[in-house]
Amino acid sequence: MRKIQIFLWASGSAEDFFDRVLADVPPALLALDGLSRLQLNLADGDVAAAAEKRIASDGVALFDAMCSFYCEADETLDQAIAVLANVAAKVAVYQVEAEEPLRNTRYPVAAGQRTPGFSQVALLRCPEFLTYEQWLGYWKNTHTQIAIDTQSTFRYVQNRVVSGLNEDGGAYQAIVEECFPAEAMTSAEAFYNADGQPELCQQRMQAMLESCAKFIDFNEIDVQPTSEYCF
Repeated sequence: MRKIQIFLWASGSAEDFFDRVLADVPPALLALDGLSRLQLNLADGDVAAAAEKRIASDGVALFDAMCSFYCEADETLDQAIAVLANVAAKVAVYQVEAEEPLRNTRYPVAAGQRTPGFSQVALLRCPEFLTYEQWLGYWKNTHTQIAIDTQSTFRYVQNRVVSGLNEDGGAYQAIVEECFPAEAMTSAEAFYNADGQPELCQQRMQAMLESCAKFIDFNEIDVQPTSEYCF
């Protein structure tokens, strides 16, 4: 089974768009043969407090929603894209190779319910100062554990982009999903799992930034806080 991730840009008002996505997309997609593990990420009002964590590189209009699922048949994928294109102004389609070094065991919820906290979706490009192999090796083999050790992340999904499947797909090499508790939207100490420990918070922040600088060009990263729904 291949994993597909599709970015959606809102058609009409944001509030109406999010309502339509949650109401119309899950039943339509889950009715398709061979489609499984549906997930929606919405940059909605529930993550408004995390607005300062949004990062958009020059010329990038961040997506308003992301739809992830697994399927195999091209026909199923085409049908899913048609469903999403019917509710969005624009879609960008990616095939990815996924790993989940940290699963959500802290905040389990029923299918279709909002995951507590927020999911930070980061879109990565391989920087000019590294080869693709160097970039991938550092991200997978070194940075992953640093990120888990220094933050309050309770879910971490690495999606390596295999290919952009339509012309609206940007030149990203990875789509990263990190779930954090709600307090981390506004508190650095909560984000770095160092409540009431400012010195530890500073140490962890510094370690994280130093690691990121080794494989990320901060002028070419896009970040969108979202609400996560798994079906």
